[in-house]
Amino acid sequence: MAEIAIEYAAGDRLRSEAETARRLIDAYLGDRPDVDRVTLSPSGESVFCVSVEGDRIWCTDPREWIDAMEAVTAARRRLSEVS
Repeated sequence: MAEIAIEYAAGDRLRSEAETARRLIDAYLGDRPDVDRVTLSPSGESVFCVSVEGDRIWCTDPREWIDAMEAVTAARRRLSEVS
Protein backbone atom coordinates (compact mmCIF):
# COMPACT_ATOMS: atom_id res chain seq x y z
CA MET A 1 0.00 0.00 0.00
CA ALA A 2 1.28 3.45 -0.92
CA GLU A 3 1.83 6.36 1.38
CA ILE A 4 1.35 9.82 -0.08
CA ALA A 5 3.25 12.59 1.71
CA ILE A 6 2.88 16.35 1.39
CA GLU A 7 5.97 18.34 2.34
CA TYR A 8 5.69 22.09 2.72
CA ALA A 9 7.89 25.00 3.74
CA ALA A 10 7.04 25.85 7.32
CA GLY A 11 4.60 28.73 7.59
CA ASP A 12 0.94 29.41 8.32
CA ARG A 13 -0.14 29.95 4.69
CA LEU A 14 1.58 26.84 3.42
CA ARG A 15 0.22 24.65 6.21
CA SER A 16 -3.27 25.70 5.17
CA GLU A 17 -2.41 24.93 1.52
CA ALA A 18 -0.98 21.55 2.55
CA GLU A 19 -4.11 20.69 4.51
CA THR A 20 -6.24 21.59 1.49
CA ALA A 21 -4.08 19.37 -0.74
CA ARG A 22 -4.31 16.53 1.80
CA ARG A 23 -8.09 16.77 1.94
CA LEU A 24 -8.37 16.77 -1.87
CA ILE A 25 -5.96 13.86 -2.30
CA ASP A 26 -7.82 11.94 0.39
CA ALA A 27 -11.19 12.75 -1.21
CA TYR A 28 -10.10 11.72 -4.70
CA LEU A 29 -7.76 8.84 -3.85
CA GLY A 30 -8.51 7.81 -0.26
CA ASP A 31 -10.93 5.07 -1.24
CA ARG A 32 -8.34 3.33 -3.43
CA PRO A 33 -7.14 0.05 -1.93
CA ASP A 34 -3.55 0.87 -2.90
CA VAL A 35 -3.42 4.10 -0.82
CA ASP A 36 -2.51 3.60 2.82
CA ARG A 37 -2.55 7.20 4.05
CA VAL A 38 -1.81 10.83 3.26
CA THR A 39 0.58 12.66 5.58
CA LEU A 40 1.75 16.24 6.08
CA SER A 41 5.20 17.34 7.16
CA PRO A 42 6.82 20.76 7.42
CA SER A 43 10.22 21.17 5.79
CA GLY A 44 13.21 23.38 6.41
CA GLU A 45 13.47 23.73 2.64
CA SER A 46 11.47 26.23 0.61
CA VAL A 47 9.33 23.57 -1.08
CA PHE A 48 5.80 22.38 -1.62
CA CYS A 49 5.99 18.79 -2.84
CA VAL A 50 3.96 15.61 -3.00
CA SER A 51 5.68 12.25 -2.73
CA VAL A 52 4.47 8.70 -3.28
CA GLU A 53 6.44 6.10 -1.38
CA GLY A 54 9.26 8.59 -0.76
CA ASP A 55 9.67 9.69 -4.39
CA ARG A 56 8.86 13.33 -5.04
CA ILE A 57 6.40 13.30 -7.92
CA TRP A 58 5.19 16.90 -7.95
CA CYS A 59 6.73 20.12 -6.68
CA THR A 60 5.79 23.74 -7.14
CA ASP A 61 7.20 27.09 -6.15
CA PRO A 62 5.72 27.79 -2.71
CA ARG A 63 5.81 31.54 -3.37
CA GLU A 64 3.19 31.10 -6.11
CA TRP A 65 -0.43 30.00 -6.00
CA ILE A 66 -0.61 26.27 -5.26
CA ASP A 67 -3.05 24.27 -7.35
CA ALA A 68 -3.92 21.29 -5.17
CA MET A 69 -5.73 19.58 -8.06
CA GLU A 70 -2.38 19.36 -9.88
CA ALA A 71 -1.10 17.44 -6.86
CA VAL A 72 -4.09 15.09 -7.07
CA THR A 73 -3.48 14.53 -10.79
CA ALA A 74 0.22 13.82 -10.22
CA ALA A 75 -0.54 11.36 -7.41
CA ARG A 76 -3.18 9.60 -9.50
CA ARG A 77 -0.78 9.31 -12.43
CA ARG A 78 2.00 7.90 -10.22
CA LEU A 79 -0.31 5.39 -8.59
CA SER A 80 -1.45 4.15 -12.01
CA GLU A 81 2.20 3.65 -12.99
CA VAL A 82 3.01 1.49 -9.97
CA SER A 83 -0.21 -0.56 -10.03
